[in-house]
Amino acid sequence: LLGFILPLCIGAFPPSVLAASEVSLEQAKWFFQHEDYEEALAILDQLRLDQPRSSEIAYYAGLTYKRLQDYVTAKTYLEAAVMLEPEIKAALPELIDVLYQTNKIEEAKRWISVAEGEQIAPAQVAFFKGLVLLKEADDLPGARAAFTRAQELDPALSASVGYYQAMVYMQEKRFSQAQKEFREIIVKDPSTSLAAFAGEYLDMLQRRQEAMQPFHANVSVALQYDDNVVLKPDNEAVAGDISDESDWRYVYASQGEYRLKTADNFGLNIGYSVYNSKQDSIGFYDALSVNLPVQPTFYFKNASLAFPINYNTVSVHGKKYEDSTGLGLVNNVMLDKDMMYQLQLQYNLKDFRWAADPEDNKDANEYSAAVGWYYFFTKDQKGFLNVRYANSYDDAKGSNWRYRGNRLTLSSVTPLAEQVKWICVGDYARQDYLNEHSVYNKQRHDDIYTVSNLFTYEFMKNIELQLQHTFMYDGASIGVYKYRKNVYSVGLKSQF
Repeated sequence: LLGFILPLCIGAFPPSVLAASEVSLEQAKWFFQHEDYEEALAILDQLRLDQPRSSEIAYYAGLTYKRLQDYVTAKTYLEAAVMLEPEIKAALPELIDVLYQTNKIEEAKRWISVAEGEQIAPAQVAFFKGLVLLKEADDLPGARAAFTRAQELDPALSASVGYYQAMVYMQEKRFSQAQKEFREIIVKDPSTSLAAFAGEYLDMLQRRQEAMQPFHANVSVALQYDDNVVLKPDNEAVAGDISDESDWRYVYASQGEYRLKTADNFGLNIGYSVYNSKQDSIGFYDALSVNLPVQPTFYFKNASLAFPINYNTVSVHGKKYEDSTGLGLVNNVMLDKDMMYQLQLQYNLKDFRWAADPEDNKDANEYSAAVGWYYFFTKDQKGFLNVRYANSYDDAKGSNWRYRGNRLTLSSVTPLAEQVKWICVGDYARQDYLNEHSVYNKQRHDDIYTVSNLFTYEFMKNIELQLQHTFMYDGASIGVYKYRKNVYSVGLKSQF
């Protein structure tokens, strides 16, 4: 009867008029147990003023602030509950948890030692010890041992222990063991939130396992409509009698890569790609491109250093048009989980086969340097924003094609739904030619704008539908090089 009447009596008086008494502390406990934390704090703050050395009041104040996720204030009160007389032993695991939540790892380890020495809540403390060692990541075997002890002392912790054991295995890169632990959690009780988290990690590990396969390839087919295949100039007077510049095009492409990782800090990628386009009517512009890249890469804690080597050959209308060989250096530096910087240096040796006039010979040594910034706005890093600036110099043998270039590119990959993503690229390139043109007797510079939007929909596993539009405009200072074009494309891509 008293248990029924007391809350009613207490509830009839506002906390502000209650005396600092045992009844008031009981009221604070009652509010705490019924998750009315603001009312509980109003009473506890008053009680602390009157009884500043009460460990029990400090304990409940610490618990209340912890439930409100004010961990800094909670830490102060829980420390008082542990250090004042009489000591509240139940406050010690709560204090360790707060220190863990606020990344006070060394303090948490000191209090864990105290709790172990006094045999306070051994199962709970062992579990927190595992969490602390897992976060610290310097003693992963110790974390596993702590979790195992926690489960032995309290079998009710088995699901939570299994989950964090799997996290330890992930840190140790023992992915098969981690998958086994996650599967057991899901099978035992699939309706829990822990099982949902385990399912997410299991999916991530399966995707990672697929990504870590040494050989990857894709093939794609597309139908394109190009409204200016021949790059007809904007100026009709310059264009003359050029007509039928638009055409449909069939595109077939394939790409493959073999990734060989010989050590944790070194890998070698060997690849190929083939691009073949066939015009429906204007056959002269049929093209075939074959690319053969090799890239050794050195990996560091938060960076990588790659040395890409590349050979490319292009044929147009069945005749070889260009061969090029490239050497480069790419340095990626992760600042944190969502930001990366990139520095790239590149040298290309280009050999063109169709130069009739020596002044139009495009054979060249091309040198370029680029800096880039990536911001990853999704946890899996599949969604990102990239800004890149490049400066180049092309020392073509023909004076009409020798230039310096500046290029700014903005690109983003945005997941719109689980199977849908949007890839947007905006590019501006400025090419300043160094010599007066031998035919048009004026200095040439090109301002080239490109905007591309690609939408992909993965309607079956590893098979996606692709819809793309690309607009290009070259505002060249010499009219014959000034043009604009649109390319519309629909295609299918399969990855394996």
